[in-house]
Amino acid sequence: MKKTGIFYHEAMRNEHAPMDMDIGKGFDAIRREGLLDEEGVSFFEAEPVSEALVLRVHTGQWVAQVKREGYWGVSLCSAGAVTMAFDKVLSGELHNALSLVGAGGHHAHRDYAYGGCYINHEAIGVAWARQTGSGTRFAIIDTDTHHGDGTRELFSGDDDVLHICYCGYGRGEGKTKVCLPHASGDDEFVRRFREEVPPLVGGFNPDLILWFCGLDTHRDSYGTRRLTEDCYPRLCGVLVETAESVCRGRLVVRVGCNAPSHVAAYALPRIVRVLAAGGQGRGAEKRE
Repeated sequence: MKKTGIFYHEAMRNEHAPMDMDIGKGFDAIRREGLLDEEGVSFFEAEPVSEALVLRVHTGQWVAQVKREGYWGVSLCSAGAVTMAFDKVLSGELHNALSLVGAGGHHAHRDYAYGGCYINHEAIGVAWARQTGSGTRFAIIDTDTHHGDGTRELFSGDDDVLHICYCGYGRGEGKTKVCLPHASGDDEFVRRFREEVPPLVGGFNPDLILWFCGLDTHRDSYGTRRLTEDCYPRLCGVLVETAESVCRGRLVVRVGCNAPSHVAAYALPRIVRVLAAGGQGRGAEKRE
């Protein structure tokens, strides 16, 4: 049976987050809807990655700075959620996975970061896979409202990483670093996403697809992209279908709560259902 994994650690819960942006409430909704007990869905407590692995991506000076700022523990667990998902999906133990994170990642450069980011989960996951020989080529699809500049810089010149960033700004780099504009609403975004992403990923032929799902594109968040909570499971459906046709279903969805928690509480259980359905459409229905 194909299996979907969910990776989370209570260290990521933030009940005092600005605008009630608490990923823990998204996890609570997954549990409340009984998804952790469904056949074919497995829960894994995220374990922190090692400092040695972080240092394959970031400088020792920046690691020391993150420790001083007090975000070291949650950052290690967040990177661990992504790296563990890479491990279990690439090994075939899982078909796909949802990784919940408590700190940002895509604004983390080698020696600095900003915007609620501290260490780059995406780059750490790729570094782990390459170090262990689990995979070489990766497609990273970033639909956060902001440009994933840290990820773009870390993989600049690396043509074994396809980085597609929906940001509306930033510059492309050859055929593997692509910047595309956001859309003005759900239907337009899903239509364009379906037209643009599968051909790019299919032509690249990755070992695994990582979706950096930024909820700050929601109309209630600071991203002001006017998307609704129904959009995210629909986008997930496109990526599940793409992964099934390109890389044997290997998809990791990384989500942090950079929107009011009601968005995560609605969207995440539906994303899990889409992942568990393997692209057959269940779970992506619109709210009535």
